[in-house]
Amino acid sequence: MKSTLNELMVEYPFYIGSFCLLLGIGLLIYKIGKRESFRMKDYNVITWKVLVDTWAFVLMLIMLGLALIFRE
Repeated sequence: MKSTLNELMVEYPFYIGSFCLLLGIGLLIYKIGKRESFRMKDYNVITWKVLVDTWAFVLMLIMLGLALIFRE
């Protein structure tokens, strides 16, 4: 699976980058639309980690998409 994904990223960087960018922007719009609070007292430890990790995942998807698009 890992080698297949690497081959796709090398052969089709624009398409994979566009997909990652669109997925990241879609998740960003979804997360902004939910209007979750960022006060830690509203969450327990696990849900706070999930909140922070999903925001990090969204940002990584957007950065990966941009990096693959501008790679050529």
